[in-house]
Amino acid sequence: MPKAYNDDLTKKVLEKSRELGASLAGIASAEVLNEGLEEDFRPEDVLPGCRSVVVVSLHIPDGSLEIMRRGVSNYSYNLFGYAYLNRELDFLAYRLSNYIEDQGYATLPIPGRNCSIGARKPGYGMISFRHAAVAAGLASFGLSGLALTPQFGSRQRFLGLPTTAPLRPAERILTPAEVCDGCLECVSHCPAQALEIKTPHVCQMAGQTFRFARAINKKCRIMASGLSTKVWPGAKFNPQVDVPIIDDPTPSQVYHQLWEERDARLRVLEHSEATFGATNCGRCMAFCSAGHEAMKKRLQESERNTGYADDNVLAKDGQLKPLRPKPKPLGRQLLGLA
Repeated sequence: MPKAYNDDLTKKVLEKSRELGASLAGIASAEVLNEGLEEDFRPEDVLPGCRSVVVVSLHIPDGSLEIMRRGVSNYSYNLFGYAYLNRELDFLAYRLSNYIEDQGYATLPIPGRNCSIGARKPGYGMISFRHAAVAAGLASFGLSGLALTPQFGSRQRFLGLPTTAPLRPAERILTPAEVCDGCLECVSHCPAQALEIKTPHVCQMAGQTFRFARAINKKCRIMASGLSTKVWPGAKFNPQVDVPIIDDPTPSQVYHQLWEERDARLRVLEHSEATFGATNCGRCMAFCSAGHEAMKKRLQESERNTGYADDNVLAKDGQLKPLRPKPKPLGRQLLGLA
């Protein structure tokens, strides 16, 4: 018979998470995640006796994505939405796992950077932080497969820490309809057509069935690595090279593409600044209407007609045009709303 939940420790861990800078913090049941994730990628596979997963997020500054939507720059997103943000997540993982270990419970700090190293599937990490965020009651899956929150939409990165601590998990899991309206802008703005919705990914957790786009990793990698002129047509930072997709590239082939075939401007920037040149794409996140609308709700009333509050985005012809996404029948069907 497992011990009862330790509510006092749960409160302390969540307070410590916010004290360390987490934008959101929650607790996922390891049992729920073991149900929703496949073998080799469950909390119990990386930490025997795991009872809980502490989930934290860091908000990606709205400006970093709004300026990218307009085709001005994506360097801010590269740094504060990806490269540097992963280091901040590692900061959280290190300090929070030490804190829980000091309370007498085993905890596994999973890095935000290169968390897929050693995984048996491309693009997989030790456990899925997105699933953990959903199980923690912080988010639900949008049609893109991203974990969307009511507070920030798509605009955050998550991290999960498996622990044996008997922390009280979330009482309720959000439904997809609470965070996503099925506009399908994520799918229509994917330059690689890497989001497949005709045969969606299906996941079951805590009595809910989630359906969202199946991501085609090999296509996404080409865009995220800056190996195609299709990434940001019309933008000032668009790569000037097109590299063919290799179905199952060897590490040597990937290295050759990144350091021999990629746009030289990107290679120079990545070497000097430890960032990702002109991409690590992010279009599904940038064009997600949930993130843009969440930002507008947080703006002060006097600011709602200034800054990035308008709906302008960079169109394929290189012009700024209003984007007013509307829910699509297929999107609503996948969300269970039609």
